[in-house]
Amino acid sequence: MAWIESHQGTDRHPKTRKLCRKLGISTPAAVGHLHMFWWWAMDFAQDGDISRYGPDDIADAIEWDGDSMQLYTALVEAGFIDETEAGRAIHDWYAYAGRLIERRAADAERKRNSRSVKKSVPPPSISCPPDVQRTGEGQRAESIRDLNPNPNLNHKEENTYCPEPPPAGQDDPPPSGKGKKPDKYDPDNTYYKMAVYFKGKVDEMAKGEGIEHLTARSNMQTWADDFRKLVELDKQSDTRLIQDVMDWVVKDNFWCRNVLSAESFRKQFGKLVLAMRKPDRQSRPAGRSDKQSIDIVKPQEDVEGISQAEVDELMRLAERMESGKGEQR
Repeated sequence: MAWIESHQGTDRHPKTRKLCRKLGISTPAAVGHLHMFWWWAMDFAQDGDISRYGPDDIADAIEWDGDSMQLYTALVEAGFIDETEAGRAIHDWYAYAGRLIERRAADAERKRNSRSVKKSVPPPSISCPPDVQRTGEGQRAESIRDLNPNPNLNHKEENTYCPEPPPAGQDDPPPSGKGKKPDKYDPDNTYYKMAVYFKGKVDEMAKGEGIEHLTARSNMQTWADDFRKLVELDKQSDTRLIQDVMDWVVKDNFWCRNVLSAESFRKQFGKLVLAMRKPDRQSRPAGRSDKQSIDIVKPQEDVEGISQAEVDELMRLAERMESGKGEQR
């Protein structure tokens, strides 16, 4: 069974305490989520590179029920995920799983060498023993193919070998070539068009916010299938409403950073509709400041004119008030 190092001071480390403050969770919960994060990486990101996975993938991996973007941001700010020009990686991953990586590499090399040795040694013939049918010089008179009526019989292990499938949840399309599954949704399909439309909206917003790295890798077939589930399984058949939510969500101050895929759009659709329909909900154009201009001083209204007698009366009142102040002094 594979394992990684679990350091004794993980619960008291400043990084862990910072993660607790950012997420508002207890120390035992933080330690548990971190170990689930590392265990998941052992199977699906063995080199520590998690560039192909988004916040939703990480949240699913550690069974985080809260906001996936808040989780991802907290892991970065606490120092458990490093963001570099090359992509995103788990911090100090080799210190946690280095021995596992080395052992798996050694096992893979040993298996390759074993297979190459098996291929270099010809299998014995079934119809004739290997010590007969030789010439005077000690060489075989016939080839193995000539002696064996069924050349595939002795290669059962090699022919039935099946390569290991790609990691679950990987968003990359299947490799091209023989055996590739045809696309389920063609470009003329309605759900595919919905996926392309929303992806364009998300990309435009992400570019303005400087978070293109979070939306760069997307599979339109997966997105189209999520929109199909929204319509057919969730019974949201009002495509006009769906488009309105697509246009609105990328402009909302809060939801624009929390809905970056068709999957998260489907999960939050009910909340998005309610938020969009709130009369006091404020949206902002992409790239604009959220601050609103406020008139500090309102223009004064025109004051009606007063008579000279009223002016004289006001002056006398002012003099009496002034003389009264002098007496009090």
